[in-house]
Amino acid sequence: MNEENLTTDPAVLDGSKLWDEIFKAIVSAMPHQIFPVIKEAYGREYPKETPITFLATEHSTYQKNKGKKPSSTFMDLNLLVDERDIYHFECQMKNDKKMSIRMFSYDVSTAVAHGTKIDEEAGEITLRFPSSVVVYPKKNKAIPDTLRLKLIFSDHTEHIYEIPTIKIQSYSIQEIREKHLDFFIPFIILRLEPKLRKDIKKPLTADELTAFVQEAILVLNEELKDHYITEQEQKDYIALFLMAADHVLRDHDELREEVHNMLETKIKLPSVRIQELEEEIADQKEQIADKDAKIQHLEELLSRLTAEKQN
Repeated sequence: MNEENLTTDPAVLDGSKLWDEIFKAIVSAMPHQIFPVIKEAYGREYPKETPITFLATEHSTYQKNKGKKPSSTFMDLNLLVDERDIYHFECQMKNDKKMSIRMFSYDVSTAVAHGTKIDEEAGEITLRFPSSVVVYPKKNKAIPDTLRLKLIFSDHTEHIYEIPTIKIQSYSIQEIREKHLDFFIPFIILRLEPKLRKDIKKPLTADELTAFVQEAILVLNEELKDHYITEQEQKDYIALFLMAADHVLRDHDELREEVHNMLETKIKLPSVRIQELEEEIADQKEQIADKDAKIQHLEELLSRLTAEKQN
């Protein structure tokens, strides 16, 4: 994963957009990691090498705000899988009561752009909607298993537009491992938030945090051993987990330092390793150049000494 996938903008890190950034960074760097999430939502399986195309996520707001200057909003993720299946993912932190309307608006736009089929013989056009999912990283008992929107057409026919939801905090560490939902690992740190409140009687201890982090890393180690992720993907997940921990533990310096001590030695993104190698090569070249200069100087001295003896 390139460093550009990991935002360091404080404005982003201090806000809810962080979780969107992590969500997008995983799919950008490790696209196949979305497959277990698709399986969880729709029961569909894809081989790891199945091609994925990223579709446009821009969505016009003109129809909603006709009195205002035309502008755009952006969906979180639009994917074409195996050159035929379209998926739309949104990462949502709050239980927005109107989320189904928002999703329907996005999906109409996606269907028009990518799911249109014209049947000249029948004289009709078919719009195929994407398979959409709303992922909720934060625990909220009010989040339903599905988002539902009743559509009533001019001929009085009705249709229920329904979208599955995935609630990350409802999955145990064991379930994440068994279902290979490594995608969830950077988000599970959010389940510690209740024990970080100032009014809590039994706050999170360093030992509890250490055990929690070790459990998460163990999952990644096992996934690496069983070839579900690569060594680099493991490192990328650890980097994202650390970024998430920095945000969740931002008011708890000692706990944050504990996580850093456990994980920092494991985190080296490709660009960092490349930079280190380049610096080492440059240093070696400098040492070789210095040695070459010394050898040349020594040869000059020997030449002068030989000349002096001959005289």
